[in-house]
Amino acid sequence: MLRDQLIGDLYEAAIRQDDFLEVLQRTAEAVGANVFHMFSWDPANNCPRFSVYTPDSHFDSIVTIYEAHYGALDPRRELVQRAPAGALVACQDHITDRDVARSEFYQDFQLPTSGHRYLMGTRLPRPGGSETLLGLLRDKGRKPYIDADRKTAVSLIPHLHRAINLWQDAKDLHRDAALGTELMEQLGLAVFALDKDGRPVFSNQAGEALLKAGTALRLRHGRLVAPHASDNDALLGAILRVARSRRGESLALRNATGASHDLFMSIAAIPGQTLVTFGSASVLITARPRGNGPPVTARQLQQAFGLTPAEAAVAEALIEGTSPEDYADTKGVSPNTVRCQVRAILAKTDARSQVKAVSTMLSVLSQKKPG
Repeated sequence: MLRDQLIGDLYEAAIRQDDFLEVLQRTAEAVGANVFHMFSWDPANNCPRFSVYTPDSHFDSIVTIYEAHYGALDPRRELVQRAPAGALVACQDHITDRDVARSEFYQDFQLPTSGHRYLMGTRLPRPGGSETLLGLLRDKGRKPYIDADRKTAVSLIPHLHRAINLWQDAKDLHRDAALGTELMEQLGLAVFALDKDGRPVFSNQAGEALLKAGTALRLRHGRLVAPHASDNDALLGAILRVARSRRGESLALRNATGASHDLFMSIAAIPGQTLVTFGSASVLITARPRGNGPPVTARQLQQAFGLTPAEAAVAEALIEGTSPEDYADTKGVSPNTVRCQVRAILAKTDARSQVKAVSTMLSVLSQKKPG
């Protein structure tokens, strides 16, 4: 029962991150060890790449000396490194008391400082990275590990291997997510992570501010909605398509008055390995409010999509939120002419609707300076 509880705690703590080392210490104690030490050895520089050990301040100075000099002399490390991956190595099977008496490592460092005489260790490969060496150490004065200790350790090694790799992966993801969130805040990007039903499970400060303003995006019945029905249909459709196809899309939403497109959105699927960061989320939305001045110009539209001057003028009006009918009335041209120009714009932007055409044009050009 204790073993099963430890295994469950290991996996849970690996994802949570906050108390994994404490759970690992309990696991070490369950096999009769006093402390654990895991590290990755750098053969080029003959020192550890990383080093993690039992949370205990008095152990810090000992490990510092080990890393600086004595780790290179440690006969136990060589035994573990030469053993098959995942195999349990007990130093008592290979290092006798006579070896200890003649060893610089034991006599000058190990016994006088930490006092750890006996070790069980294993080598844990890490996909795409350096392997982790895990040592379970007993204090000086304690007897060698017994068969029951070894049996328990052998049964736990596969779980320790997966949990340690999971802990390292989750730590990298949390770090990357923190860096990404900070960068998005600095860039003024609103971020929303949505579950499979389109409900936000995460939003950053810029996202909360955007929802509070409610000018181009709102929260209704727990879902993101746009102020205008056509924009809202386009938003919900894009979220569903991205969740299903895993292919990203872009979208532009008009403000509450419908006068202009004020919010430019990128909708993407969240890779499965990052679910630890965003919980049950499967879709990530980043949104950028419109800055000062027009987002794009007719000249840019001509150059980017091969539009004629007349088509580019219509496209610019659509981006500004003007309907084809209002544009025709304002310019004094035939509505049929404008509708033909709209169809040409849809064809040249590979879009099936005006909303999608506007989103495509803004996605390509909205971050460029007018030319």
